[in-house]
Amino acid sequence: MSLNEQVPPPPPGQPQYPNFQAPPPPPQQGTSGLAIAGLIFAFVAPLIGFILSLIAIFKTGPGKAKGRGLAVAGTIIGGLFTIGIIGIIVAAGLFVSNSTVADPGCVAGKAAIIKGAEKVDAASLQTTVDELKAAAGKAKHDEVRDAMNTMADDYSQLLNAIKTGDMPDNLESKITTDVNKVDSLCTIGS
Repeated sequence: MSLNEQVPPPPPGQPQYPNFQAPPPPPQQGTSGLAIAGLIFAFVAPLIGFILSLIAIFKTGPGKAKGRGLAVAGTIIGGLFTIGIIGIIVAAGLFVSNSTVADPGCVAGKAAIIKGAEKVDAASLQTTVDELKAAAGKAKHDEVRDAMNTMADDYSQLLNAIKTGDMPDNLESKITTDVNKVDSLCTIGS
């Protein structure tokens, strides 16, 4: 007798199913790669890390991939770093906009002074005076404008002294003082 013959048929009205064992447990979910990437990027590219971590929050949790804590940490760190970087950029922008170093009058005035120092004669002094007055006209800050006009006046006195042969006693020290003023306004770290 075969095995099939030994097993009695099921009672009428009941479906004939094979004897099932309990289904295997679902595969163990690993840690979300998106959460890991979000946390790493939160330190090196904060905005990208913030976005990746935010997406990972919705893809992790109970019944989903592991790593929700990493995703939350990446969101917080990425958000704070992004806000910090934006703050630094805004502060730097305010510093540069209020700084006299980048003032167009400084740039043009220093170039005129340096160029004028290459050759000292009546024609080059007149050119320097003209360029300093033009630099004063370009200045955005009053103190830069005043310094360039003062330097133009100093060089005008020097030009007059060359033409007349009459050098004022304090002109050299006045020019030195005024050049130092321009230098302090127009040079970083002075």
